[in-house]
Amino acid sequence: MEAAARVLRLFRLTVPPVFFLLACYVFLGEHVFGLAYVIAKRLKTRARLFLRVFYYTSTIAVAAFAHVMLLYMCIDEASACPPMHMKERNCLAITASAAVYCGGTLLIERWANPMLDLGQPTGVQTRAFAAAGVLLTWMCIADQQLCAHLLLLLFTSRRALILLPRIERLYTLGIKGYTVIHMSRILTRACNGIPKLAVATVAAMAAL
Repeated sequence: MEAAARVLRLFRLTVPPVFFLLACYVFLGEHVFGLAYVIAKRLKTRARLFLRVFYYTSTIAVAAFAHVMLLYMCIDEASACPPMHMKERNCLAITASAAVYCGGTLLIERWANPMLDLGQPTGVQTRAFAAAGVLLTWMCIADQQLCAHLLLLLFTSRRALILLPRIERLYTLGIKGYTVIHMSRILTRACNGIPKLAVATVAAMAAL
């Protein structure tokens, strides 16, 4: 329990640095990543294709593993108000790892997108929505809210199903619908939770 409390305290203390990193991710223009474009021009077609396949394969595999483990370790009851396991070692470990993975993927992809020609959307609005979702996840973990797991499930499912857009769309709609139900239960005091974080989670999911 003491180790879990230290990890949760660490998340609370790192909110400002994470905000700064995500602000850089959002507002730094493409010219800052000029080296990535230079490397892209020097990469041979086969090398770029190999690296692109490796990047997608590795990120999809990690996202799928994190998604399954989040469901197994942290959400083990089909209920609008499932019990929280955030202070349990296994749940906290996969939650923290998935959060770092989601945040790290955003930062790495600013380089990988032009370098490997991933074709991912890179507009300021898209980056701002993604950054807001990751920062909100960080805050929800610090406050031990189920919304953190729901946001992580959304992020990891989108990455895991990136090559299956129709299934991904239906699955993420299911996650969003469950989040709305969970928010309504919190607002009516039927579930324990912080109302403002629950509302913010629904708003963030609507934008993502």
